Amino acid sequence: MASLKYTGLAALLLAPVAAHASTDPAVQVFDLYAQVIVHGDPAAQATLARYLPGEQGPAMATALATMSHLDQAPELADWPQAAAAVRTRQQSVHCSTDSVRYLQAGIANVSFRCRLPDLSALLQVYRQHPVPFNGPHPPQMAIPLATAYTRMIAVAPDRERVVSVSFQRDHDGDAWRIGNPTPLLSAVADAFLPFFEWNEHLLDETR
Repeated sequence: MASLKYTGLAALLLAPVAAHASTDPAVQVFDLYAQVIVHGDPAAQATLARYLPGEQGPAMATALATMSHLDQAPELADWPQAAAAVRTRQQSVHCSTDSVRYLQAGIANVSFRCRLPDLSALLQVYRQHPVPFNGPHPPQMAIPLATAYTRMIAVAPDRERVVSVSFQRDHDGDAWRIGNPTPLLSAVADAFLPFFEWNEHLLDETR
């Protein structure tokens, strides 16, 4: 654990403006965050909780891990087979640091390269069975859509995406903290559950 906290992090003060992931000693920290946010991996969560100093470390790690529970989305509430398919496919997602750009000492813009499922072929079915998001009830999938989604989430090809996330180092020059995890979370959620975005797409088609 000491290696995560201390090994090479001080050297970042002397790092160039841009660093390739393969040569940057802080990459293991950034990858740890991605593992927690994308997979909710319990071992990674425990490691991150130990890495972050202070009493808030465990709570922060838990909050980031909770973001990964895509199978609990309301669209999947009545479809346990679909939720199980999401959990299985999510385990295979690969998301790791591609490059790091240091804007100034202690602030880093990290680009994650992620391989996420491409569900665009499902859009044809969605045109016939859209998910309502503006009603009095939680969004629900119709049977034809849930059936097609469950099948496709398991076999959909991967699509590569690059997502940028900011990190800031503590004032004592020790731990890196994620500034805003939303870009990474949104990229994963939109890949697995693109329905809200598709509603906007269908609306544009009618204009």
